[in-house]
Amino acid sequence: MATLKILKSWFYPVTPLTVVTPFSIVIAIYTIYLGFTLESPAIIYPIIVVPITMLIVGLYVLDRILIKKLFPYYVLIIAELVLLAGGYLQINYANSTTDIHITTDEDYIFVLYDAHENSLDRFKKKGLFSKELLINGNIVHLDSSLRYRDDIRIFPPDSWMSVYGDRGNYFYKGDTIPYIYKLRSRQANEYARTQQAYIDSLLTLILQK
Repeated sequence: MATLKILKSWFYPVTPLTVVTPFSIVIAIYTIYLGFTLESPAIIYPIIVVPITMLIVGLYVLDRILIKKLFPYYVLIIAELVLLAGGYLQINYANSTTDIHITTDEDYIFVLYDAHENSLDRFKKKGLFSKELLINGNIVHLDSSLRYRDDIRIFPPDSWMSVYGDRGNYFYKGDTIPYIYKLRSRQANEYARTQQAYIDSLLTLILQK
């Protein structure tokens, strides 16, 4: 009976952390499994999830201590809901991205940072904090301030199995235009099309249009 009473004290009365903690432990175990069974990039999953799970378990221990000290139940419920909501928002904000999805029949893409506008106005909201822009074409014009954004991800067409990427600055009519160049790989003339002279010639043609 004593053992049963101790076990009951760890799960009753029920609080938000009583529900969240077991799920977080299961997810942590699953991410550890993925990290050791999939290719090397998957190791990032347990590196992120396990510390968060340890924090949640620590908070749950504190939760049980406060419950045993007859801490007001409704106050604890409200505090945990606020804490969980804040953690959820923080995680979403920290992992938010700004994505550009490109659809084109061409086999190369240029992202040119030469637009004189607030390009973020063209992006649509995705989720709580992320944004995305859908482009039908192989030339994307963004304002120069976005070149420093680390959260911007550029996705070429799904049919591109392999992609060559390059970035640099192109000097055109007294202006410096930062650019990102992506080329669909595994083509007969791929090497020639990765040379700077070829990239510059493409940029000249594009900017003269």
